[in-house]
Amino acid sequence: MGQILIRNIDDRDLETLRARAKAQRTSVEALGREAIRAAARLTVEEKLALVASMQAWSRAAQVPGAPQTLGVDLIREARDHDR
Repeated sequence: MGQILIRNIDDRDLETLRARAKAQRTSVEALGREAIRAAARLTVEEKLALVASMQAWSRAAQVPGAPQTLGVDLIREARDHDR
């Protein structure tokens, strides 16, 4: 796991975090981790952009004129064939 050191935090903000952590029976560090985790999550727009780029890549990888089989169908076929 990585680590970061955050400098120059306003004293009032730090006191607010300490009070919030105490009220929630947790640590300031845990609150910080949760804030970072929330900030690092992809937004809906970012997720949609990622899906669109993956779909564009997939379309570009298709061989023109060749029949295309969905990956999920290939996985099911392999799974069912092994029974």
